[in-house]
Amino acid sequence: MNFADQVCKIAEIKGPLVVGMDPHLELLPPYLLEKWVRERGNNLQALSYCVMEFGKLVIEAVHDVVGFVKFQMAFYELLGIPGLMVLKNLIECAREKKLKVILDGKRNDIASTASCYARAYLSGIEHPLERSIPSFWGIDALTVNPYFGKDGLAPFFEEAKKVDKGVFVVCRTTNPSAPFLQDEGRDEKVYFKVARLVEEMGEEIIGDSGFSSAGIVVGATYPEDLKILRKEFPSLLFLVPGVGAQGGGIESLRFAFREDGLGALVNVSRGILFSYREDGSSDGRGFERLVRMKSIDYQERLRELRK
Repeated sequence: MNFADQVCKIAEIKGPLVVGMDPHLELLPPYLLEKWVRERGNNLQALSYCVMEFGKLVIEAVHDVVGFVKFQMAFYELLGIPGLMVLKNLIECAREKKLKVILDGKRNDIASTASCYARAYLSGIEHPLERSIPSFWGIDALTVNPYFGKDGLAPFFEEAKKVDKGVFVVCRTTNPSAPFLQDEGRDEKVYFKVARLVEEMGEEIIGDSGFSSAGIVVGATYPEDLKILRKEFPSLLFLVPGVGAQGGGIESLRFAFREDGLGALVNVSRGILFSYREDGSSDGRGFERLVRMKSIDYQERLRELRK
């Protein structure tokens, strides 16, 4: 089934919430950190085991509440090879729980290198001598950088189409200095050109839902832009970060959805993962209960918003 159609089907049943699996080391529950430092010492291995246990507890807590998780690759790369193996392990855990996995890697390069990235994360290797080898990562969608233009994006779209996976192209981001580049342009702003390019290139992978498997990343901190982009590009799926810790309000998200309540996935990371810190818990024991409660709350608020 087309990736966009899969997204819409899951969002109709469970809701559009994506739990962002961003394990900020300084925010991890102290009891877990202390446990693994005692067992493994003060090193990358201890931190990696801590991140893995934390991630597994989160997945167990939310798998029946949400349909999507997003792993920000940088947090795992920070821990070197042990961290990347933890990422692989957690992706497998998420897939075992029937969750759709988005990998936030923001990959791209010139065409030949972009092709390697696309095959690495999406379709796998067409072995020159024997049968094809699937992608090592086993994800469902990847975030991609548009700066290289059409020939940089094309390999990702092509490989995604082969295996019914998705691509989310960075378009309108939440960081304070984003307008410096993204608002440039006389006739059309850069971020608008990106959205238009994705729409044009994604026409061949539009599903029965009317959405393309190629979508865009649009921050919740720009509600007016969300509104304009949704009106102008009805076939694009939106991946919307920035709710909560980054300043985006839940009310602004109504502009991201189509009239039928579909078309956007809403990512929340710190506001869910580290909600134990709001509860006054000293060492984070039982944090997963609050993770679950927050996830349910966000889903309910999004459900009301989409009515």
